[in-house]
Amino acid sequence: MSIGSSKVECFHAGRSSDPAEAAKKRALIVGYLTYRSDARVKNQVRVLTENGYAVDVICLDEDLEASGDMVNLLGIALPRYRGSSPLRYVYSYLGFLTKAAVAAARLSFHRRYNLAIACNMPDFLVLSVLIPRLLGARIVLDVHDPLPELYNVKFGRPNGSLGQRFLMLEERVSAWLAHRVLATHDLHARRLQAAGIPARKLRVVLNAPNSDLFRYSHQPLERPGKFRLVYHGTIAARHGLEIAFRAVHLLRHKIPEIELLLIGRGDGLEDSKRLSRKLGLDSLIRFERPLPIEQLPPLLHDCSVGLVPPRNNAANQIMLPVKLMEFAMLGVPIAAARLDPITQYFDSNAIEFFAPDSAEDLAGAIARLYEHPERCASMAREANRTALGMCANWAQNYLEAVG
Repeated sequence: MSIGSSKVECFHAGRSSDPAEAAKKRALIVGYLTYRSDARVKNQVRVLTENGYAVDVICLDEDLEASGDMVNLLGIALPRYRGSSPLRYVYSYLGFLTKAAVAAARLSFHRRYNLAIACNMPDFLVLSVLIPRLLGARIVLDVHDPLPELYNVKFGRPNGSLGQRFLMLEERVSAWLAHRVLATHDLHARRLQAAGIPARKLRVVLNAPNSDLFRYSHQPLERPGKFRLVYHGTIAARHGLEIAFRAVHLLRHKIPEIELLLIGRGDGLEDSKRLSRKLGLDSLIRFERPLPIEQLPPLLHDCSVGLVPPRNNAANQIMLPVKLMEFAMLGVPIAAARLDPITQYFDSNAIEFFAPDSAEDLAGAIARLYEHPERCASMAREANRTALGMCANWAQNYLEAVG
C-alpha cells in the first residue's frame, strides 16, 4: 500500500495528540476509485469536512498527490482493471477488498469512526467496513452504479442471466449489511426498492457538482474560433461515443469549424481511436487524459456544446450522468439522448434532445444549437436553473441521508 498526503496532514494511524482533533467526528470512505477525478466522492468529502468530520479515504493509489483536498488518503497499490474479462474484474475487486478491509480494521482500532461509507462498484465493498461497524460506526452503502445492469451491458449477457441474478443477490446482501443505502436519483431508488432493498433504508443523493467549482458564467456565450463539442468521463461503447463520432462525420462539411474534445479513459479508448481514423476524423477529434475535477470547469466552459450520448440500454435507463449536471451548472449548452433518467428532471426547453443510438438525430441536434445561438443560450440558462434547483439543498440532504 502507498500513503498519500493532503493539505492538512500526512496520513498516519496513530491517535492525534491534539485534543480538538481527537474530539472531531470521524468518517471513513472506501472505494475502488481514482479520488482526484471522482466528483461524487470529492463532493461528499467537502461537505463532511465542512461539517466537522475528519475524513479518511481508502482508494486506488492513482495520482494521490493531485487530490488537493483536506482529507487523509490511503492508496491501495493495485492497477485499476478496465478490460473485458469478468473474472479479471472479480480478481481485481477481491484484491482491493482484502487490502481495504485490512487497512480499515487497522485504522478503526486507532480512530473510532462515527461513519463508514462503502462506494460501489462493487457493492460487496461494504464488507471492508465490517470492523468499523462492529466498533460502532454507522455504515452507508453508496450505490454509484447499477452493477447487475452494467454487467449485462458490458459483457453482452441477456436479461436474467446467471451473472445478473448473482449480482442482484450480492446487491441485496450488501444492502442488508448497511444501515443506509444511497441511490443517485429517483428512478434508481425505485429500481433498488423493486430489487428487495427496504424503502426505509433508501435515500436519494444526486450526483451534484461542487457549486463552488461548477459556477455559471453570466457572460454571453461567445466562443470564437472552433465550434467545440466536448465529452468527459469513461470512454466505453455503452456511453455512445460511436454515435458522437458518426455525428461529427455527418457535420464536418456543414460546420467546417467543428471539433470534438474527449477527456477520459476506459476500455473503449483504443476502439474509439481506431474509429476516428477509419472515419477520417483524426484532425477533428482530440483525446485528452482525465483531469482532476478542479481543472475541468474552465476547460468545459470554453466549449460550445456538451455531449451526453449514452446508448439506450438497461444500465443507462437508470443512470443520471454527472457530466450532464456539470454542463448545466456551468451553462454549457447540452445535446443529450432522450432517456428517462434525464427527462425526469430536464425538458426540451433546457436540453436539445436526440433519439438514442441515432447519429443522424444527434447531428441534427448539434446543427440546431449551432444555427440558433440565441435559443442555445436560452436553453443553457434554463438547464442551469433546473440544475440549481435540484442541487439547492444537496449538502443538507446528504448529511441527513448518512446521519
